Formats: sequence, structure tokens, C-alpha cells
Amino acid sequence: MFWKKRKSPTEQVKADTDAIVRSLGPKWRMFCETLIFKEDVPLWQRIELFANPALEFMFQNYPSMKHAPPKLLWMMIFTAILESKTHPTEEVNTAICQVLAKYARG
Repeated sequence: MFWKKRKSPTEQVKADTDAIVRSLGPKWRMFCETLIFKEDVPLWQRIELFANPALEFMFQNYPSMKHAPPKLLWMMIFTAILESKTHPTEEVNTAICQVLAKYARG
């Protein structure tokens, strides 16, 4: 019987974050396709609403993420959204700045 080489903590974090981003992309696309928002709901608010189920998914499937810094959690969400290409990069980047500004204020 062969045993897999155990990953270092750094390698495991990298593997987990990559897996999370790959999983969140389709979830974001489904979120965008199934939830209909009024036109006046800005993208940053949609991202903020998506964060709740995204975080729930992360914590349920990757319990170690419960101890991750909030910035890392947000970066995984933002990366998944950017990589999904549902919105122009410039629009997503603007929305990301608005989300970050909101949470920087507390």
C-alpha cells in the first residue's frame, strides 16, 4: 500500500484556497443567474450578499477556514468572482473597492 506524502501546512492552505476558488466560481455564476435584482442594486451589494452563502460553504467544507483572516476569505470570494468573468473586470474591481471600503470603516 502506498501512502500519499502529507502536505506541509503551507501546501495544504494553498490547495484548500485553490479548491475553494474553483468551487465558488460556479456558485457565483448560479447566484447571478438565479437571483434577479432590481437594476439599482449595485454589484458591490450583490457581492456582499453572495458572501454569506460563500462563507457558509467554506466553513462547512473547510473547517480550518473558520480561523482564517477575513482578508483571505474576501480575497477567495473576489478571485472566484473575477475568474468567473460574469462582469467586466473593471466593474468587479470597482465593486471590490467599495466592499473593502465599507468593511474598513467597520
